[in-house]
Amino acid sequence: MQKNLSDNGSQEEDKPMLKKGIPYAWLALAYAVLILIISSIPDLSPPQLGFEYQDKLYHFIEYSIFSVFLFFALLNSSKDFLRKNVLLISLLIGASFAILDELHQKFIPGRQADVLDFTADFVGVALIQICFWVYHRRKSVKPS
Repeated sequence: MQKNLSDNGSQEEDKPMLKKGIPYAWLALAYAVLILIISSIPDLSPPQLGFEYQDKLYHFIEYSIFSVFLFFALLNSSKDFLRKNVLLISLLIGASFAILDELHQKFIPGRQADVLDFTADFVGVALIQICFWVYHRRKSVKPS
């Protein structure tokens, strides 16, 4: 934590200082909108990679990136509750958005709602959150 001087000269404890100039919440929101725009394109086929279930890799990557944006948006929140529960809330938002995205695709011509797509989305979100959790745990454990 960093202490800042208030207008009256007293010291106040501030939230953790991360790159303040980066609007993580706006990045997360813009990326979510981008996901919806791409999901709204009828009959969209991503570039072929030459293996079965390659579209799941695209889903995994797409939602891994979203998960990073969610994590930093919540970590930089002014709300204590969001910062303290950043991993769980990021996971819940990412998974909920993935479900809504798949349901949305059900109504787009040439697209479909697919449980395996949701699974790839969820694994992408969850794996990033697990990586952040492991990093945090290792960082907080002091060698004896």
